[in-house]
Amino acid sequence: MNKIRKETDLNTHSYSQRDINQAWDTFNSSGGKSKNLTVREFIASSWQRCLSQGVNPKQTAAPLLATEGNLHILLQNNHSLMRCARPVTTQARVLLRDLESILILTDYDGVILDVVGDPECVENAVGIGMVPGSGWKETVSGSNAVGTAIATGLPTQVHGEEHFIKGFKRWTCTAGIISDPYDNQLVGVIDISGLSDSFDKFHVPLVVSWANQIQLSLAKNTSDQWNLIKENSQCDFKNSHRNNGKILFDKQGRVIDHSQNTCSVLKSLDIEYDLSLKTRLSLERFGGDEIIYPHDAGLWLLDDWIEPIKDKNEIIGFKIELPIGNRSSKRINIPFKTPAINIEAEAFEKISGQSASIKASIEKARKAANTPLPVLLLGDTGVGKEMFARAIHESSKFSNGPFIDLNCGAFTRDILSSELFGHVEGAFTGAKRGGMMGKIEAANGGTLFLDEISEMPLDLQPVFLRVLQERKIHRVGAIAPIPVDFRLIAATNSYLKREVSEGRFRKDLYFRLSTVAIGLDPLSERKDDIEEIAQLVLKETRTSQKIIPKRISASLITALKNREWPGNIRELVNVIECMCYMSANQNLTTLDLPAGYRPGESLINVASTEQGQVQKTKSSLDIAEQQTIENAIIEFSGNITQAAKHLGIAKGTLYRKMKKYNLKNPR
Repeated sequence: MNKIRKETDLNTHSYSQRDINQAWDTFNSSGGKSKNLTVREFIASSWQRCLSQGVNPKQTAAPLLATEGNLHILLQNNHSLMRCARPVTTQARVLLRDLESILILTDYDGVILDVVGDPECVENAVGIGMVPGSGWKETVSGSNAVGTAIATGLPTQVHGEEHFIKGFKRWTCTAGIISDPYDNQLVGVIDISGLSDSFDKFHVPLVVSWANQIQLSLAKNTSDQWNLIKENSQCDFKNSHRNNGKILFDKQGRVIDHSQNTCSVLKSLDIEYDLSLKTRLSLERFGGDEIIYPHDAGLWLLDDWIEPIKDKNEIIGFKIELPIGNRSSKRINIPFKTPAINIEAEAFEKISGQSASIKASIEKARKAANTPLPVLLLGDTGVGKEMFARAIHESSKFSNGPFIDLNCGAFTRDILSSELFGHVEGAFTGAKRGGMMGKIEAANGGTLFLDEISEMPLDLQPVFLRVLQERKIHRVGAIAPIPVDFRLIAATNSYLKREVSEGRFRKDLYFRLSTVAIGLDPLSERKDDIEEIAQLVLKETRTSQKIIPKRISASLITALKNREWPGNIRELVNVIECMCYMSANQNLTTLDLPAGYRPGESLINVASTEQGQVQKTKSSLDIAEQQTIENAIIEFSGNITQAAKHLGIAKGTLYRKMKKYNLKNPR
């Protein structure tokens, strides 16, 4: 059942609306650095999340994430939730009619499924995008009751000025979480909203009561469904043969029942699936539902173990029979997800992940792809910024043109200028005979992707800004301009607002680049995506190389999730590929992990000698790093760009390392 926040958190009158408005101004003008804000603690935390995700505080409406066709599919996928919520929405339609309020029902991802209540309020809500198909997670619509309830897992009330987005500050909203009684997975949110003068603190217990009513209906619905599956399965678990393990599942991969000896049979087959954890099992390839929650991919299942259970010729569940210690040689082919019909879906299907964070980033990128606006991708090295850039390109009107990428941190100032704008023959010593086309010109009709945009020299930034404004370039040494039309996507692992405040990046260029800013969380904050990425790497190595097919044990998945992954997706992929090639075992465990990645080990303080002895400590590694950096700077006579390129790191990273070790440039 829903928990209620402590009274001090729910007391929206702790601060005046004027105080909160001042705090909002201070927070945004300081880039989130201000402390002791006159707002409730959970609102301040929500604002910080919005800032880190690049939410635009000047936004006026929620984005429409499900168009008419997609909305039909969304409603079908949430048929059970809507049916169980119908008594509540019917009651709210009458109760809220004269209270200038509306009731909203959303799916697990904060996308509105239904809006009922006061007709005038329903009409007003259209103005801020509060309509079926619009998205209300914090990552797309800032601090609001639905999004913040999803982020915290608690009933939430957001009043007036507490909203992060300016366009929503005239409203008050109160939301409660709807969870699946089976495993407490979030399945939806129920919310009461109205203009801020309709604020009522008693809406909190009301939405909690309604959410609990829906959960009870979901529980009854599940019970009826399971009884039907049991009736059609004709499976006697109490008298099950002692040499077999039997498990009964519904279409959503939830365990209904199992024979007494199933756990020992799973163990004898070296399958690490724990029935007591209520982990959902994907049976989608056998006709089960797609599972949107954390789950076991079911790669250990063999097709001759599965028996679909039907009612009136329709699959309603599955019976799995496990033979003791006797794996069938008959394996199933595990297909990739069927590509969607439209180009946009195909492009974004390549991005792995089911976490709320990555889904929000994909949603925002999809919407941005349909506009001509510049996009700024923010995230650590290795989080997949280039993959996002390519997906945006392939989903945009520029997809028929080229995708041209350039790393701004890989060149000296003069070479970068030539790479960007090109040059004519004889423009400078060493200029190519016949001249050279620059990357901007090469991207004409397509997309220009500038990685490490923060490394662009300050004096080149106004020249590049003029190109964006006038849509024409001058090759170095040329007089006549060349018209260009391209889509710009930039990326950085730096905090550009700080670079602007410290004078290392032009404010006008920053505002031009960040029209649409998309934050990509590090893998350490997307633990739910680790298993899917690892399984995808396994599939790719299995199909592209002649190696023994590998499986990942549950203990290995746990170990992978417990690491921080400073190199993010790139580092994880390297580790999985290493195990696939280097291990002779078919079932990969923690023992197959490379040195430094096993539980309890760290790459920072572990380095093996030829005898496998651990010798390096963190301090000695720092000393070695300092010496390496110092040697590189001396070798390239203080040319930081060349030194960084030699070391294989970004120029900004090298500057930070120099500051860390108090190293001076000899120039």
